[in-house]
Amino acid sequence: MNNEEIKIFIQRRRLQVLIHSCIYYELNESIISDNTWSKWALELETLQKQYPEISEQVIYAKAFKDFDHSTGCNLPLKDPWVMTKAKWLLNISRKD
Repeated sequence: MNNEEIKIFIQRRRLQVLIHSCIYYELNESIISDNTWSKWALELETLQKQYPEISEQVIYAKAFKDFDHSTGCNLPLKDPWVMTKAKWLLNISRKD
């Protein structure tokens, strides 16, 4: 992967971990398995350690600075954008 692909992948994993953590901790729901969340979180932690300079350029860099894949409860779950996306995704999952 080149630097841009790494950046995009880190962003994708951050948003997935963040939004699904919001769904779990703030909305008391879950639409993915614990194993899926853990896989994403571990991939994210690994990428951030391998590419710290790229990781610092990606959205929510400060919130994920010391992310260790063990939990998402200390992330900015009440961020308005995150909450809106989490509710939207949860509503979509309920329609299926």
